[in-house]
Amino acid sequence: MRFIFSLSLWLGLLGSAWAQSAQDAGQQERAAERSRIAAERQTLEADFRASEAICFRKFFANNCRDQLLPPYRERLADLRRQEILINEVERKISAADQLLKTEEKLNLQRQQQAEQALKVQQDSATQAERAQQREVDEKNTAEQAASNKASMATRLESNQSKAAESVTKRAQAAVNVEATRLKQQQAAHNRAEREQRLRENGPPTGKSLPAYP
Repeated sequence: MRFIFSLSLWLGLLGSAWAQSAQDAGQQERAAERSRIAAERQTLEADFRASEAICFRKFFANNCRDQLLPPYRERLADLRRQEILINEVERKISAADQLLKTEEKLNLQRQQQAEQALKVQQDSATQAERAQQREVDEKNTAEQAASNKASMATRLESNQSKAAESVTKRAQAAVNVEATRLKQQQAAHNRAEREQRLRENGPPTGKSLPAYP
């Protein structure tokens, strides 16, 4: 009974934190029980053979042997029941151990799947973040290009305006120079005509005529 209780306790502790040490202890205990059963069976058989030999020396040998058989067979059956119980316990332990291994494998698979799903989610978030950053960079690049283009257009317009103003100033200067040249030419022509008249008519008498510029 103590052995059965110990086995039940071992089954109850299966899958706990110290299941491996309990399993080792249970295996040792079952091996000890098997050795005990084998020793008892060997002793029982030896006692039966010795008693049977004594019966054969008696006149009613068969009657004597018949009286030995029931307790012998009953004791053998009890030892067999103990072996069957140990086998059943080991079968349950093996099934529980297999179930535990299967559960551990499933847990590992679930953990790997969860890690894979988390990785996919993180990769997706990273890709989305990179795509968003690319959009921001492209927008900034486009805005910078537009700003540069507008600035270039402004500088070009300013340069064109300055160039036109310079052309206008040069043209006005040329007009002024030409006007001055024409005035000087006209003045020289007037002087030449006056001098010519003086040579032809002689020096003037009376009031002198006003001098031309």
